[in-house]
Amino acid sequence: MLQTPSNLNRFKQLGLALSIFYLLYNLTTVYSVSLYTLYPSQIHNLATPFDSMIPFIPAMIVPYSWSLILFMASFFLVRTSTQLSLLTYRLILATIFACLIFYFYPARFSFSRSIPDDWTQFGYQFLQLVDKPFNQLPSLHVSYAMLLGVSLWDVVASKKRWISAAYRLLLTGICTLIALSTVLTYQHHLLDMFGGVVLAVLVLILSNRIRNALVIKHLILGVIGFLLIAIAGFYFANMSMIASEVVEDLAIIIASYWLISFTMLACAYQQEKPIRDTRWFQKSSSGRLTVYTWMKFVPIIIIYNGMSFLGQWYFKVFSKSQKYPLTPYAINDKVKVVASPRLMQTDLSSHLTYWLFGSSSLELRSSLESNRPAVCHQIIVVDLAAEISSHAHNLRIAANSSVSTTVHYLYLPLLDLQPLNDVLLQDYINLFKQIDALIRSAETQAFVTNNKDKVDGSFITLINFHCVMGLSRSIGVQVLYLLYCGTLTVYNYQSWIEQHYPNAHLKDAYLPKSLVETMANYKSVTY
Repeated sequence: MLQTPSNLNRFKQLGLALSIFYLLYNLTTVYSVSLYTLYPSQIHNLATPFDSMIPFIPAMIVPYSWSLILFMASFFLVRTSTQLSLLTYRLILATIFACLIFYFYPARFSFSRSIPDDWTQFGYQFLQLVDKPFNQLPSLHVSYAMLLGVSLWDVVASKKRWISAAYRLLLTGICTLIALSTVLTYQHHLLDMFGGVVLAVLVLILSNRIRNALVIKHLILGVIGFLLIAIAGFYFANMSMIASEVVEDLAIIIASYWLISFTMLACAYQQEKPIRDTRWFQKSSSGRLTVYTWMKFVPIIIIYNGMSFLGQWYFKVFSKSQKYPLTPYAINDKVKVVASPRLMQTDLSSHLTYWLFGSSSLELRSSLESNRPAVCHQIIVVDLAAEISSHAHNLRIAANSSVSTTVHYLYLPLLDLQPLNDVLLQDYINLFKQIDALIRSAETQAFVTNNKDKVDGSFITLINFHCVMGLSRSIGVQVLYLLYCGTLTVYNYQSWIEQHYPNAHLKDAYLPKSLVETMANYKSVTY
């Protein structure tokens, strides 16, 4: 059954597309105006001999203005959520690619256009105020007209063919007039129209292959960051007049590095099963990002380290009445699990003693001095944050210096907000089997040692699933593990999350019920 998007979602998508357009379009316009003022020879002229044959028709300002109207109306004309998402993808992709071209190949309309003295003069005065004769190739009016025409082609579906035919004829006419108006109002040249058509075709091909909004998100961040850094470098270089070429070149290098990093991250999200290719975010055996990974993703890693600190602050501020918000959950008397953000080094010792003994460091010292039966521990750190280094190394140091606890490290490189069903079920099963093997191996070793030394005691394993902020990946995979163990079921996992992790961000699209049911039924199918 096709899902109809809510009006709120329609407004959100429209706001996103318009915001990106106005930010990037105006940014490149300001840049082109400044470049033309300082270095007019760097602005291109795209007029051809055929352009001089094109008449100026003032009344074409009317269909030219239809572009914005159709742009906004289209978000409320599409009928399904899939159509809405595809429409948003297409318009945003056209905007960011066009604005990149505007930066690398700035052009100016070469003909002079006087404002008519008839009823159309207000339209041209307004156009002259809001849209300077820059940002020429490609024409976004033409690209938008084609993309909107394709996106709205099947909106009217009627059993009477003449109604559908009349609608499509009207839509084609409107989009054609919008495209023609770009040259008939002396706003664009013919090459700009051709560039707009080519861009629209490329976007249509690409948009049908985009897997989800996360790919678009990182492409947007890459382009916005590139333009802001590069244009800021241009202005700073020309204001300072000190080693201006060096400053501008350095800004372009940094901006290009930013764009390449985010484009590679978008490619990682585009992969159907990114977990099977760990080359994107390689880590050492202790959970630290490799130098090669840092070289590829420095901007992203810095951002996620900032988010990690934000996660620490989040738990401290929103858990003032609870000293230790990260309380382990006992699967049985020998295994406990806890989901957490990546912990800072200063917090590791306090969390360690609380997780293992449910007490503070002072209480632990007094309890260790008493003659109670010995309890052995091991910690299995399951790192789910591809974008930052794990706290496993520092936790291992803290454990060895205080309680002599063995720390094991496992890595499942999940990308932020990537739906958990994008990972192959077998990858989860392999991870959980590794955990089970570590638990059995340590219990066997402890049993042999205790019997050999005639010591009474028990062995407890703590499994720590962690991500960046401890709100989605760590909790989601922990839930899957509890379903795998049979501790949770499809009937009680949601109430369990609400009870133990009330601040969790686990929407149905992120942790789909189909994956929950598959994991819950796994053992009954395989054993």
